[in-house]
Amino acid sequence: MVKNLLQPLLPVLFMLAVPAGLFSQVKVERSDDKVIIGGEYYYIHVVDSLQTLYSISKAYNVDIEDITRENPPAVYGLRIGQALKIPVREERETKPEKDHERFVYHVLQQGESIYSLSSKYDIPQDKIIAANPGLDIYDMPVGTELAIPRKQFRQEPEYFKTDEPGIILHDVKKGENYASLSRRYNVSIRDIRRVNRGLLFPREGEVLRIPHVTQDTLAVEIRDDSVSFSDERLTYLFSGRKVEYTDIGDLEGEVSVTLMLPLMLDKNSKRTYIDSSEYDRSGEKIYKLVQRPDEWIYPRSEIYIEFYEGALLAVNKLADKGLDVQLQVFDTMRDSLRVHRFLETGRLRNTDLIIGPVYPGNMDQVARYARRYRIPLVSPLARENNKVLRTNPYLFKIQPSRDAVQDALAEEISNYYDHNLIFVHTDTAYSSDLSLGFRDKIYRRLRLKVPFDDISMKEVFFSSRSSYNDTIDILDHAMTGERPNLVILASDDESVMSEVIVSTHALLRKYDVKLIGYPGIRWLDNLDPMYFYELGIMIYTPNWVDYGQEDVKEFLAKYREYFKMEPPVRSYAWQSYDMMYYFLSGIALHGSEFMYRPSVHEPDLLQVDYDFQRTGLMNGFENNRLYLIRYSPGLEVEFLNSTGRRE
Repeated sequence: MVKNLLQPLLPVLFMLAVPAGLFSQVKVERSDDKVIIGGEYYYIHVVDSLQTLYSISKAYNVDIEDITRENPPAVYGLRIGQALKIPVREERETKPEKDHERFVYHVLQQGESIYSLSSKYDIPQDKIIAANPGLDIYDMPVGTELAIPRKQFRQEPEYFKTDEPGIILHDVKKGENYASLSRRYNVSIRDIRRVNRGLLFPREGEVLRIPHVTQDTLAVEIRDDSVSFSDERLTYLFSGRKVEYTDIGDLEGEVSVTLMLPLMLDKNSKRTYIDSSEYDRSGEKIYKLVQRPDEWIYPRSEIYIEFYEGALLAVNKLADKGLDVQLQVFDTMRDSLRVHRFLETGRLRNTDLIIGPVYPGNMDQVARYARRYRIPLVSPLARENNKVLRTNPYLFKIQPSRDAVQDALAEEISNYYDHNLIFVHTDTAYSSDLSLGFRDKIYRRLRLKVPFDDISMKEVFFSSRSSYNDTIDILDHAMTGERPNLVILASDDESVMSEVIVSTHALLRKYDVKLIGYPGIRWLDNLDPMYFYELGIMIYTPNWVDYGQEDVKEFLAKYREYFKMEPPVRSYAWQSYDMMYYFLSGIALHGSEFMYRPSVHEPDLLQVDYDFQRTGLMNGFENNRLYLIRYSPGLEVEFLNSTGRRE
């Protein structure tokens, strides 16, 4: 009986924002139905209209975390008729003592909200929320007692040291977040979270503990297995202003670089294969040796050969300027043992720069080696997170992480606070947590611009198993004709992106609607390009090729001359040219200072302008440069600044 009640969520769950005043009328009746599951006692609660996790947790005197632990699908929302297992808990006997020196205690009346209380007591909303842990601002029943911080009239210092070694305190200002504090103090977001356990995000007026290393202790010891050393030059973390432009004129000297790519030369050396696709009269397979055509290339090698070609053009360009480039190329294949043996030869000990490898297992090996010998190492291709940068101050990650993309998107979306926002996320196990974290980032930025009650954001829980008409109906119900609509496509699944874009486009005649999403939207080759232009799709992308630029025309001419073809817009040749040109010219002009402080170098590149920032005190650099582009109905692609205006 209980098993039948505990059904999974519907394939598509659509949640509309409901005014807080409506929630205040909801009363949760406790169930008397107790069962034993796995030796533990539970109530079985059937969700009724407008009930939330917060109201249910209060009715049963249990934490929300306890309910979601027993009912994982509840994390994504509740539906009417859903059966929940509620752990049976003993009633809490004592209530925490009230702190009347720091707080005024207010009993919520009909029609009141966090926004109205903030105005009444002249206290920021975030401070009221912080003073009431576990408070669900979507669901505050009449009679709820709230602690209101008393107004402080003394001026707090921005930050000050404590008796705790390695910790300073920071008074959070409006608009600050984990990312900005991480950049300001050169400490990873993870380390800030670690010393502020239980804090979801910084709020204005709160005091955060920040891990801190003083200038006196910056001779930092780095350990790698049995190897350790001190690097005083990491004081560059706290100095240097980014230059606006670096003119690359005549160069001199010698720079050695090692390029590590999975070229798969062994696969390409096999010029014959066995064909068994034909049968003889008796039904037996016919095996015959087939000669491959001269132009055949092993499919997995093609993109990395293009990478190599772009790198060669950059080396030739720098050689024309007088730089002697010693290029060493190593085929990593997909073989970690092969990479390990290459490291043991010592052929990397005297190189000035390593670019690659590509695959994570190979990169991790080379990253440890590069850290030991302080060799700048470039991680060239996309990685979803920046874990590879941890405790490696000499590593450069070219592609911005998903966190960086989400931060940029959330900031841009907050400029559309007067729109009806429709947050579309998926049911895939991989992306669920990331999608919900993205949603929270959007909420935090919106709340800095408008009162919470003025935010209109609806969630569409999308399933790739839904039919085309279902998707249109769900989006139709989420949209409104009273204000412009902005669809936030919080998924990088190709099938989901395609279906949502097509369905949204079908509603264009009925609604004023735009769409914004992840960079992967740009590469949906299966869609009619008119969908992009007519929807005014906006995306952040780490690179963009302007074919009207003179240096791009020169690159294309050289590419055609040497390789008798033109690189596609997605070719790695563009990226490898920029990487090689940027890092080799940086080392040639600035020497070893460049690997500690890349902000001193800003040359003109084909498709990117790097903006390298350390992700933590002893971490490497991540490129945070992203370009906001919009497809306009005039069949143009516009570059936008942070306020949505054309550059």
